[in-house]
Amino acid sequence: MEEKTASSSLTVADNSGLPKRNPFNRTRSFLIVLPGLCTVIVWELAAWQWPSAARLVSQPTEIARGLVEVTVNGTIWQHFQTTLSEMAVGYVIGAITGVVLGFLFGRIKLLGDIFNPYITLFNGIPKVALAPVFVIWFGIGVMSKIAIILTMVFFVVFINTFAGLRSVNEEYVNIVRIMGASSWQVAREVFLPATLPFILVGLRAGIPFSVIGAVVGEFIAATKGLGYFINYHQGTYDTNGIFVGVAILALLVVVLDWLLSLVERRVLKWRPEVEAKSVSA
Repeated sequence: MEEKTASSSLTVADNSGLPKRNPFNRTRSFLIVLPGLCTVIVWELAAWQWPSAARLVSQPTEIARGLVEVTVNGTIWQHFQTTLSEMAVGYVIGAITGVVLGFLFGRIKLLGDIFNPYITLFNGIPKVALAPVFVIWFGIGVMSKIAIILTMVFFVVFINTFAGLRSVNEEYVNIVRIMGASSWQVAREVFLPATLPFILVGLRAGIPFSVIGAVVGEFIAATKGLGYFINYHQGTYDTNGIFVGVAILALLVVVLDWLLSLVERRVLKWRPEVEAKSVSA
């Protein structure tokens, strides 16, 4: 009876007996879009009303025109490709390192107790402040940007993985071991499922950090990349060009987060539906 009630809240049957989408979902989607739509409309109207202010903050139609222009003439693609490749390499290395060390320090209590103060210390250092040092060490090429991104993503993923491992109830571990499970089976059947939600939270949080790392590195020293693109237009006092670069970065973060959310829903589909609703709300 409860399952029937829960499923009926997601779909509504018509006279033919076929389920159709609940109108509440469309209303919810509209309410999500509404604040952004209102902001764009007010921004555009204000730019028309006060042209002098529009020169400082641009306007949505001009930003859209700029996006189309740099896309059609192809000037943005080398910058986009450079930033995306830096993000991909730094993000993957930082995420893998964070997960591996998070598992290691989370399960071996002595290691966790020894290195936890040092992790806290280095995590407290603003990573942006280390960007000039990485440029000196690795030059103005992609390696310095990858190092910045790796550092920023590592701590986010590591801390979430470490917290997930430390939150596992040891009674579950003891029960599985009593049933004859090997160490690998305990890790696969207990630790990994319990920690996976924490890891995915860290991975999603690491996406904007990877963008920040790439842009900061390109601000300091670069010859191409979206950060260089924004910095170049800042030097020419081209506000519209700056907002074009910012818009591309924002769209990139949204798309990557959406793709990772699809992976999260697929990987964590074993969770109860009630829990999934509370997380997504």
